[in-house]
Amino acid sequence: MERSMIRLLHRPVLRSPFVISCLPGVGGVGEQVARYLSRSFGGSLFAEIISPSLPDYVIVEEGLCRLPKIYFHAVKKVRPNLVIVSGDALPPQDDLEAYYEVCEEVVRLAKKLKAEAVISVGGFIMPQAASEDVFVAFTSKELGDRFLRAGAKLMPPGRIVGPTGLVSALAAKVGIKAVCLLGGVAMPLEDRNASHRVLKILMEALGLSTKHFS
Repeated sequence: MERSMIRLLHRPVLRSPFVISCLPGVGGVGEQVARYLSRSFGGSLFAEIISPSLPDYVIVEEGLCRLPKIYFHAVKKVRPNLVIVSGDALPPQDDLEAYYEVCEEVVRLAKKLKAEAVISVGGFIMPQAASEDVFVAFTSKELGDRFLRAGAKLMPPGRIVGPTGLVSALAAKVGIKAVCLLGGVAMPLEDRNASHRVLKILMEALGLSTKHFS
């Protein structure tokens, strides 16, 4: 295998979906948001990315081994329709070309699905005093305003490292509106509070039920 390959299990019928990129990262924010959305709204797996850019190990489950993958789940029973992107792993941090390749595949499928927008969620480490904030950066002011009204703060000048930033910027390059939604995390491995705050703002901005967060 010389490059990433999208394996399409079936083609879901979706109406201008919002693609929610929840790839692994700081604080486990993306992973936790993906799990909640898929379980709450009945996400259906419809595509996978297999890539030589992902780490050189296999995952063993009940004795069976398999390659690490990036997953796409479709949610059709809510409006807007959603596509939830999650993954077992990311490329090595120093392999920038691999990061671009995997993120481009995510955006390529979003384009094929005629996505209305791409929303990348993740976390970044902040001082304890400021770690309760959720920040937004965007390529479309109209879309960004929805998240600001939902309670996110404008991302201060700086850099967004990794797929949370790359997926959004690459989406904008092909004409898809995009947002980065980042929760300040106090711990690098699994910050459930940060994930909860990001999820609450995400759902409110998309007009989904927030009754579980009252």
